[in-house]
Amino acid sequence: MNFFKSLTTRLQQPTTVNAFQLSTRSASTTTKPKQNVMELITAQQIQKANHDGRSELFSRKNAEGVRPGSVVLVETFNGPGEKTTSTFMGVCIAIRRKGIDTSFTLRNIVMRVGVEQRFSLYSPLVKNVKVLQKPSELRIRRAKLFYLRDQPGKTFNSLQSLWKQEQLEKQQK
Repeated sequence: MNFFKSLTTRLQQPTTVNAFQLSTRSASTTTKPKQNVMELITAQQIQKANHDGRSELFSRKNAEGVRPGSVVLVETFNGPGEKTTSTFMGVCIAIRRKGIDTSFTLRNIVMRVGVEQRFSLYSPLVKNVKVLQKPSELRIRRAKLFYLRDQPGKTFNSLQSLWKQEQLEKQQK
């Protein structure tokens, strides 16, 4: 019972705070900027996974980077720990920029069938990404080119010649 009496008397007594204590409290709170932990973790993961400059290739600010409508060649490993690779070339129809989960979708016509493949940019299975042709500014005016699914002959005719040229360059090396 004595404990409760002493506690209530302490609470009822006014507390005094120095002006110096108030100024140091407010100064210390203003000097520490609040940082989002998830943004810091995402930035660290991107920095770790960006060993060959992929983030600059898909940056919005890079005028020479990948845009929707670009013809892109992606070389991927067939599985984790394997040395064999496979390549896929297509028109970039969409880019989804979500930090470490950034991905892009390529579309091509293979044996008269439309094939789309979505690649995660920072995946360890992606060996390299190469831009073969930039989009012409007059033709591409959208961020997502899903209308190419309905118009298969519009941009895919020139891809076979680019593929043959790339294969010749690869054989010469």
